[in-house]
Amino acid sequence: MDLIERPAEFVRRHPWEVARARFFLRLLERLGCLSTTTAWLDVGAGDGWFASQLRAVLPATATLVCWDVHYGDAELSSPAPEHANIVFTAQRPPGAFDGVMMLDVIEHVEDDVAFVRDVVGDSLAESGWVLVSVPAYQGLFSDHDRALKHYRRYSPRALRATLESAGLTVVARGGLFHTLLPLRSAMVLRERQRRTHLPQTGLGGWHGSERLSRAIVFALDSETRMSLAMGTRNFPPLPGLSTCALCRRASTGTTS
Repeated sequence: MDLIERPAEFVRRHPWEVARARFFLRLLERLGCLSTTTAWLDVGAGDGWFASQLRAVLPATATLVCWDVHYGDAELSSPAPEHANIVFTAQRPPGAFDGVMMLDVIEHVEDDVAFVRDVVGDSLAESGWVLVSVPAYQGLFSDHDRALKHYRRYSPRALRATLESAGLTVVARGGLFHTLLPLRSAMVLRERQRRTHLPQTGLGGWHGSERLSRAIVFALDSETRMSLAMGTRNFPPLPGLSTCALCRRASTGTTS
């Protein structure tokens, strides 16, 4: 969860966030990253919840750093119990990492290419990998994006162009949350037709019951499992509400 979305009083995790975390953990496992990566950097890590889920499945010897320029004294001085063995910093951490994650981050940066290029140049080990996810399709840009301070959304082609311009080669890519795509499209269309601002709650605004949350997580989780299965069978990536790519330095990657 982005720090901007964090509510004053937390109820429970948004089903989208839970399903998203499970998807990326499965993806990292399937690609062999969980067992081979020893130094992890989570760029724009927000409240660190995804990092805590990742930390739980990593070997004890692995290091995990959460870097977010918006961290204040609360995040840096008194980490929550679930954040044990995770380093939090508001400054760019020194050293090279063999695994760098930028999950729903670069859409918040005005010059996304320069930002990714700087992270790759300063923080990525020579043989390391980068995992990037972004909200999909500029045509869906709405008040929701403005409220979250997004500069843009990305088609799969636009994301690939951005990453290649930053010195990376895409070695795996895909989409997720396919069934949410028509729902978001309908919401954006309604917003434009009415020319009014729809309520924007973000991830921190979820107050659904535990039973409803479980049902939605189950449905989204089943869908993301299908997304992974199709990716391993060389199907073209299905359009989804989010798109992602795993990359390596252009000199060491193999385009797919």
